[in-house]
Amino acid sequence: MHRLTTTALTSVAAVALSLGPGLAPAQADVTAFSDRANDARPTVDIERVRVNNGQRIVVTTTFDNLRRSATGGISVYFDTRGFDRGPEYRAAGGINAQGTDWQAARIENWRARRAQLLRRCDIDMRVSFSSDKATFDIARRCFERPGRVRVAVLATGEHAAQHDWAPRRHRFSDWVRR
Repeated sequence: MHRLTTTALTSVAAVALSLGPGLAPAQADVTAFSDRANDARPTVDIERVRVNNGQRIVVTTTFDNLRRSATGGISVYFDTRGFDRGPEYRAAGGINAQGTDWQAARIENWRARRAQLLRRCDIDMRVSFSSDKATFDIARRCFERPGRVRVAVLATGEHAAQHDWAPRRHRFSDWVRR
């Protein structure tokens, strides 16, 4: 019996060590979804969105062929409550060659007309043209520390007809729990 227990414990320890600290099983606070391919011009065509609802809320959008341009932007809409229609928050920034500004705002039901800029929000935006990605990194307190979030992403180009929504216009991803 002692031999069986020792063998079982050795097997469990080997599996735990093989996972390693950086290779632990995925947590429930990260999800990703794909967008339809070729449904917009390549510079604004969203391929994939990854949402990490962890210590910070991090949304990474991967594009088909993100290129430096004079204009263009990205908006990520956040739903944190679910019981009312539309998002409560929006993070927005430019995607262009000269650098950009970004911001977070409280909004009502997809409308930016009455947006309230979140002035004390710890938010960062990174754009990588080499990896075709734009990332918003937002402190949880900006959104009143939500337990779960879901997102919709809008990418816009130089002209009004150049845009892409992920997953679809005014539709959210699945909920991402904390």
